[in-house]
Amino acid sequence: MSKRKIHFAVLVVDVIWSLLALVLAFAIRYDMGLNLGYSRVNHPNFLLLAGVSLSFWIFLYEAMELDCFRHGWQTAATISRTSLAVGFHFAILLSAGYFARLYYSRFVLLCYFVLLWVGVLSIRFAAYGIIRVQLRRGRARKVVLVGNYKLSTEIAYRVSRHPELLYTVVGFLTPFGRVGDSSEAAASGELTGLTSLDSATFLKKTGVQELIVCLQQAPPLEMQNLLARCQQEGMHIQVVPQPYELYLSRPKLSEVDGIPLLSLEHPRLSPVVVAAKRVLDLAIATVLIVPAAAVVTLAGAILWLRDRRFIRRELRCGLHGRQFRMYRLDIKTDDATAPHLHNILHRLSISELPQILNVFRGDMSLVGPRPESPERVREYSEWQKQRLKVLPGMTGLAQVNGLREQNSSDEKARFDLQYILQWTPLLDLILLLQTVWTLSGRLLGRGRPIAGPCLNQNHSRSPERNVPRAVEASWD
Repeated sequence: MSKRKIHFAVLVVDVIWSLLALVLAFAIRYDMGLNLGYSRVNHPNFLLLAGVSLSFWIFLYEAMELDCFRHGWQTAATISRTSLAVGFHFAILLSAGYFARLYYSRFVLLCYFVLLWVGVLSIRFAAYGIIRVQLRRGRARKVVLVGNYKLSTEIAYRVSRHPELLYTVVGFLTPFGRVGDSSEAAASGELTGLTSLDSATFLKKTGVQELIVCLQQAPPLEMQNLLARCQQEGMHIQVVPQPYELYLSRPKLSEVDGIPLLSLEHPRLSPVVVAAKRVLDLAIATVLIVPAAAVVTLAGAILWLRDRRFIRRELRCGLHGRQFRMYRLDIKTDDATAPHLHNILHRLSISELPQILNVFRGDMSLVGPRPESPERVREYSEWQKQRLKVLPGMTGLAQVNGLREQNSSDEKARFDLQYILQWTPLLDLILLLQTVWTLSGRLLGRGRPIAGPCLNQNHSRSPERNVPRAVEASWD
């Protein structure tokens, strides 16, 4: 399904619901029932409010990417993004009405925004539900990932986050003896050997319609034969450009005499953008400092009475690798015998609240890559070092996707570099709201498994293991 069609369809339904919600708000306020009162609805103030409201909503829809599918479907992200957009919408309309000196019933506006929020959320969950129904009815295209096993599993994870593509990953096809030659999979006995001719025939019989090719080097002759045979069988082929690890870049596709060229443009954060992020950090941290201090004081008092512990300072690497002391509550996090209180403080991230002091000192931001120890940073590849180009954060994109300190730097780097590439002030606000949803889930005991995008030997529930596969083979 085309992302552009989904984007336009959701916008159209939003516009229709926005008008209907405004009419219902007037009907509720003036007790019009089914008789909406043509003279009331046709009043110039109503028409002006409707026009201004629709204009602002369309602007917010485009600016905040409110279809909620573009970066992968996530329930918490959808709720956070739409709630923030409705809040902005409400503030903008109130400000516009105040400066224009137009009076509207506050009860009408309250009803309107409650109806709008419920409606836009329902529209997105309805769209997601319709897509899921199509997937369950077998209307998705069967996809096999061809090439490097580790990269293929990451692509499979990302495809699973985009149900609107209507793709079902049914397996992997991996060459032995190549770069990233699936030694992990081969050692586990999960792959069976096939020739390129056998592979093409097997894929055809299995009903595969799409191949996504993930290679880290030029395709060998056997691979070219395989792809040619698959094309002859009517399968559609897509290629992941390499080097894929050049992640922190904005790609632009061009061509010279039919040869595709992928231009990688490095994003740069201007001093104005950096200053704006710092102002946002200080404003939000000022609001949070009082409740955070109350929680830390209570938790710290209990820790001191029980264990004679309170605050500890840990050496971390921040912007450009500069070392600083990060504050946190002095609890055990890596000991199976840790007291129940320590586990609660760690699970709900209460132990991290003292880092608001690091935000005020300028060592950290509220949102960004989590800071790591100098020992870990010394092992960074040049690719991973790009995490150090921004201030580290108390929370970040990796954290709301389930990754924590025990996960590898490579897993977290993929999310952190994606955050750097896509950063806007709105993204910071959305991630802060997502963090609240994540912590609420932990509080209610709905903690989800670690959901990193990469194959990790330390976690048995890696996302690619959740991919149903009718095909899992290799050719040689």
